[in-house]
Amino acid sequence: MYDVCIIGAGPAGSTLARTIGSRYRVLLVDRRSLDRPWSPGDVSKPCGGLLAPRAQAELARQGLGLPRGVVSGPQLFAVRTLDFEASFERLYQRFYVSVDRERFDRWLVSLVPDAVDTAFGWRADAIDESGDVPLVHFKTPGGGHASVEARLVVGADGAASLARSAAVSPSRAPKRYTAVQSVFSAAWTEPYYGAVFDRRLTDFYGWTIPRGDALVVGAAFPSGPGTGDRFDAFVAGLRERGFGLGDERSRMSAPIARPSSPLEVAFGTRDIALVGEAAGLISPSSAEGISYALRSGAALGSALGQGLVGALDRYRLAALPLAAEVSGKLLKSSVIYTPASRWLAMRTGLGAIHRADAGFRAHPAPAA
Repeated sequence: MYDVCIIGAGPAGSTLARTIGSRYRVLLVDRRSLDRPWSPGDVSKPCGGLLAPRAQAELARQGLGLPRGVVSGPQLFAVRTLDFEASFERLYQRFYVSVDRERFDRWLVSLVPDAVDTAFGWRADAIDESGDVPLVHFKTPGGGHASVEARLVVGADGAASLARSAAVSPSRAPKRYTAVQSVFSAAWTEPYYGAVFDRRLTDFYGWTIPRGDALVVGAAFPSGPGTGDRFDAFVAGLRERGFGLGDERSRMSAPIARPSSPLEVAFGTRDIALVGEAAGLISPSSAEGISYALRSGAALGSALGQGLVGALDRYRLAALPLAAEVSGKLLKSSVIYTPASRWLAMRTGLGAIHRADAGFRAHPAPAA
């Protein structure tokens, strides 16, 4: 039997495992093959790979610096905000660190102590709480099955969290979205993170991120039929407005759990704890989640540093500032995603890097 079984080895799960791995008997599980370099055909997470300032600060607080192989280019210092419906745009200064998300996750996993047992390629299938301790059932590679007992199960398994479904009432579930992201060849790109709003296609937003000779294009849509068609329409809109998109190299999708109320943030119950997006810790305005994952994983690790008994209560207290941040982002989201207030904010140019043109800029072809 394990002391702690962590489902999900993303930034939240690997941070927790690194923090407690020398104190407890820990099993770290992920459906991805994180024990080897990523290769085409592997399960991958659609993520732009931009580390926001809070994520950078948390890495620094944990005494971590990004290795060269994890950093990806170009580095971005501005957000180009476009409102397709209002035909309006602004440029805002922001400071991101661009990383290769798969290499980033593998690097964090590489920091986990050797004392931690890992099971990569395993997928959590069910959690049975009928016994004295939870029993977690897994599907293993090759069609096999395995079951693991643990005194504490930690859900670090993202938007479609099995652990959350076992610990929290469905009435507190955040609204589900589907993020679709593609990589397009591009003869040239602008050095901006693009934030694109088009209320005709989604009540969330889309993004563009330059990556060398390619442009990453993504958007989040309310889950349901027709998501692929809406994404195709989103890409067509980018092409019509001068984005130089070439051939589509790859496409992937994943769920996003976007909180719409502070009550949708939940840290677990009894012998199940939740961290990262599984807890509802994700920005409802931008879907940024890495900073919350790093901080919530560290917060639970600190709570467990004082023992298993009472750890969940200590974690809830330590994570209150994260819940408060999400509540603040809800207020920001109400401004950004209301067309009239968004237009007014962009029209005034408050906080923007001012430019002579207020409408859409033409994209000039690169010089020969």
